[in-house]
Amino acid sequence: MGRKKKTKHHLHSLCIIILAYVNRYFYPLLLLGIVAWGRETSNLKLAGISILFFSAYELIGYLCRWKHIFCSFQNAYHQKMTPDNIDWDLVSKADAYLIPGFFAFFGVILLLL
Repeated sequence: MGRKKKTKHHLHSLCIIILAYVNRYFYPLLLLGIVAWGRETSNLKLAGISILFFSAYELIGYLCRWKHIFCSFQNAYHQKMTPDNIDWDLVSKADAYLIPGFFAFFGVILLLL
């Protein structure tokens, strides 16, 4: 019985780590792909809206203390991801607010183009 619970816990931690990688690498690369290969104005608007969504998601994730957002910051700091041991004091407030702010600024610029 203990082994089944341990496996379930391990799968939960693995899902959090996968979400952190998606948040850190896949979604931003997808947005860059939309911008790079989108030649039409509608693609720039779609990219701008998507980037604004991403920045809001990052900020809300930090404010709501989502585990995968913490692990994403750990990855950015070149630390091992520890979804079971979270200390939000390790995340720089400047990073937590400036990164979404930068993305929001870039998203607004794309919407204005």
